Amino acid sequence: MNRSVNILLLVISFPAMFFTIYVSSDLPLTFLNTTAGALPYKDTVFWVFAGLMLILAGRRSVSRWVGVGMLRKPERFDWSKPIGKERKRQVRMYLLLEAAVALGFLLTCYIMTRDSLPLQITYGLLCIDQLIFFFIANSWYRVGITQKALVVADREVRVLYFSGLRRVEVQQQTIYFEYIEDLQLSFPINCIAKEDLASFREALESKLNRDKVYFSKKFKDLV
Repeated sequence: MNRSVNILLLVISFPAMFFTIYVSSDLPLTFLNTTAGALPYKDTVFWVFAGLMLILAGRRSVSRWVGVGMLRKPERFDWSKPIGKERKRQVRMYLLLEAAVALGFLLTCYIMTRDSLPLQITYGLLCIDQLIFFFIANSWYRVGITQKALVVADREVRVLYFSGLRRVEVQQQTIYFEYIEDLQLSFPINCIAKEDLASFREALESKLNRDKVYFSKKFKDLV
């Protein structure tokens, strides 16, 4: 979800920044007998862009907090371990990069024109949300297994259900869950600490019917 939200935020940000530059340049609009800076309903356009981004970022934020909050109670899971240190470092870097990008857009909008206040507020909230999650939820990232699903929660939440699962395999540092009807879900193998790989494999296999689910050799060799 995090990747798709980031892509959508960028898709919205490009026309939003183009409109910001257009308004700040105050180019003449002869067919409307006005200029870009005096364009009617320009505030509405800014608020529409800002609103779309806030909806997307809000959904992502809620999903993150609910996911890490759920895994903070390991007693709810049959197997639960903190996320691997390597993955944790990656998550920290990604969060800081996302915060820096939001801050960059904020400063650009501020420098271009004060009319872009809705966008400035939105990018400011995006930056603050990333930093709050970075500092508060840093120790909450975990991986957990229940009777029905595998849950991975860090900067994004992945729920991989066991229903309909047909194959589990490892390829290029990624664990893939392949389901009926060609559905495939995955998560990075470094989400699991090296010292927990063996217990993770055993816990996962114990929840699945080995006559119906195929485990690749690379997965079985996890230690």
